[in-house]
Amino acid sequence: MRLFPANRLLILLIPVLIFGCSSRQPDILQPSGQSGENPGQVEALKGKREVVVRHAIDSVGTPYAWGGESPSEGFDCSGLVTYTHSRAGISMPRTAQAQFKKGRPVPRSALQPGDLVFFNAPDKKNAVHVGIFIGRNNFVHAPGKGRTVIRSTLTNPYFKRYLKGARSFL
Repeated sequence: MRLFPANRLLILLIPVLIFGCSSRQPDILQPSGQSGENPGQVEALKGKREVVVRHAIDSVGTPYAWGGESPSEGFDCSGLVTYTHSRAGISMPRTAQAQFKKGRPVPRSALQPGDLVFFNAPDKKNAVHVGIFIGRNNFVHAPGKGRTVIRSTLTNPYFKRYLKGARSFL
């Protein structure tokens, strides 16, 4: 009897864990609540957030590739962000540093799916790492050479320690 590899099972369970049954709607379906938006704008924004998150989750397991920005060539952290946002029709800077500088600041308490979370990279001077927040303290990112795109949690002590801030292009 052949066992099902754990990493494949995890990839299959991620969407279930994030979008599975619950007594309330998933975080991604909640309106942004920003004042001055008409219902059509709110729905369009929700749709863009859903596209970004769906493509981020679909990218889990894709190999890391420095400078990569597509599923076929692989992703680096900022390439994953550029790719997912382009699927939602959003143009943005290519590097994590530029994304941090150009994005609209978001307090951690106001994070919504599709927003970006940034981390200082302690082993590299002035380097910044970026991931895509998918809700419930989880984010998707391309962690580095020799690894694949993964889902991680903001409650991890490493990520809590090095969290630089959050930004949004949505």
